[in-house]
Amino acid sequence: MYKKKTIFTVIAALLFVTNVANFNNVNFAHSQTVQAATKKLGILKVKGTKKVRLYNLSGKATKYYAAPHKEYSYIAKKYLKIGKTKHLAYKIGDNSHWIIAKNASLVKNTTYKKAKIVMPKGYTRASLLKAYQGKPSKVFINACIKGMNSNNFSRTSQAESKKDNSTKINPAKLTQAQTKELGEYSVRLINDARKALGLKPWIYNANVEKLAQDIATEYTNHKRGINNGDHYVAGIVRACKKNGLNLNDNYVEDMAGFATANKTMTMTEMKKNIYFGLKQMIFGYTGPTELQRNDRQFYREWEHAGDLFNTQGSKHDGDYNYYGFSISKNGNVYSMHYISVPTFIINSSEYNQSFEL
Repeated sequence: MYKKKTIFTVIAALLFVTNVANFNNVNFAHSQTVQAATKKLGILKVKGTKKVRLYNLSGKATKYYAAPHKEYSYIAKKYLKIGKTKHLAYKIGDNSHWIIAKNASLVKNTTYKKAKIVMPKGYTRASLLKAYQGKPSKVFINACIKGMNSNNFSRTSQAESKKDNSTKINPAKLTQAQTKELGEYSVRLINDARKALGLKPWIYNANVEKLAQDIATEYTNHKRGINNGDHYVAGIVRACKKNGLNLNDNYVEDMAGFATANKTMTMTEMKKNIYFGLKQMIFGYTGPTELQRNDRQFYREWEHAGDLFNTQGSKHDGDYNYYGFSISKNGNVYSMHYISVPTFIINSSEYNQSFEL
């Protein structure tokens, strides 16, 4: 049996997210839809709260309008002479509809792509085991630094989807669907790394998810969190026993966290927090933000990685776990609970008294 360890830092939640959509259709307030040209130059958003008059190439007012707060692709820009004055304008449809620049603001175009964890050359289970035992090699630390740099989803404006950018969540009061989405997202990232190391995938499980929620409740009810510097073992044990696992210490929790005064955030921001927490654990990084990621002195803790990759020098090395995810809040600090139950515990009559998959 082995215990799981904690990260002794609180992660700063300073993320870079833009709420932008990629789209092809331009919808006008005058009940007309115009297909945008394939070669668009960018996206703009209509200012104000009222519909905005559109013009033709000659500077004449048309009968069409752009809707307030609506985003449109633009395919050309030039100065139009409207009356006696020239105005910079953007073409937002194939039928020569132009919007005056003062009535719109340009929006940065965002690309959407699934977050991934890519393992760097030099990061092997053999080298991880040495690091887990307190003897990391120079080559292994270099690989970890490379991993922190190349896996950059947590520090870019990239998002997984338009929906993630527009969906606001309260991390302390997630819906069941949001909890499942974040659980499946985080285990997908874990399995990216496990696959690269030749390991079987962890399996997201509804009953382990329930265990994760019960553990988060213990933290919340007793005002505990990652800011206390360690796991709340008494609460973890109670939650395990409540769910039919006869455990007397922490054998199920890895933990990371972040601090923010905001009560809500986008799904993209939450996914970036989860991503950074996993990066810290996988690559042994203990810095509070991304800024210190090239400083070797911050690479010193691989107990979490040993757990995430079932590589701890025990007879259960190479095993796989069943997984769930939860979040608790203490003040302005959010603790992320990455909960997993090893297969050998599931299959043990000593440890598993009534827990079912």
